[in-house]
Amino acid sequence: MPEIELMSKSYKQIQIVPGAARALYEMDLEQKSHGFYMTAFTAAMLALGESATFITEAEITKVTKTAGQTWIAGDWIYWDEAASSFTNIPASDLFCIGKAQKAAQNAATSGFVALQDNYHPIQLGTTALPVTIVAGRVVDIHVTSSQAGGGNTEPFVVETILTGATATGGRALFKVSSEVNLGGWINALKGILDLGVAGQVQGLGSGFCAELVMPSGGLDRGTLTVLELELVAAGTGPAAHPTSLIYAEITGAQRAEFNTNGYFLNFHGEAEGSGALFDTDITGDTPTGGLRILVNNVVRHISYI
Repeated sequence: MPEIELMSKSYKQIQIVPGAARALYEMDLEQKSHGFYMTAFTAAMLALGESATFITEAEITKVTKTAGQTWIAGDWIYWDEAASSFTNIPASDLFCIGKAQKAAQNAATSGFVALQDNYHPIQLGTTALPVTIVAGRVVDIHVTSSQAGGGNTEPFVVETILTGATATGGRALFKVSSEVNLGGWINALKGILDLGVAGQVQGLGSGFCAELVMPSGGLDRGTLTVLELELVAAGTGPAAHPTSLIYAEITGAQRAEFNTNGYFLNFHGEAEGSGALFDTDITGDTPTGGLRILVNNVVRHISYI
């Protein structure tokens, strides 16, 4: 039985030159399009530079189902190259090729899939062959939203659900690398909230928000923090330059107003009292040490007992 068979008159196709000989109905990933071949492609055809018909989308396709699986209509279906079969169980080395068009029992050897060429990783360049630009942007997103009445606007969302125990990462990664003497500023990640002239916020506004949702089953769940700061001291030590974990600067025409009425930290909801986070019972105690900080390039200390 073929790996995949076209059962629909409605489909999308492209003409490509495969990298090697291909069998009829063979499933393949060409560049960023996954699909299957409507005709066999021989080595002789490859030598002549001929093209093959490559189906990337189809309403109904008959595929070889992984033995023992039960498919439910609407399940995402993945192509398993090593096993030459299709499965509804995802894995890191499998490609999602569409959804199950109808249910298939575990005893069935084939299933029916709505093939969709719209579910594969987006990649712009590689480490070996990056996209080269002089100026401008590789990805440019501009959005205008008229959302009102307490609605929430999120033009760009990255959501990762970790289901494997002891998994790590889970984040979006922003990395800037350089081997040259850079200019006056460089950032790996930056968030800006610009309120213009008349903009205001009824509640809290910030240029960057980090949020941690604590586990409801108790506090003994590891070392948890809202914000992690990690300085990798791999080269020249801090002695040569004023290196710090946090650099805070106030700019703009109203910096004097902030100096008069602003705050370095603004805590909410924490208790005050003897032994509390804000301890009110340390009057008269002699500091035994402190954290060294810079204030206007002058060394100061946040004392502790």
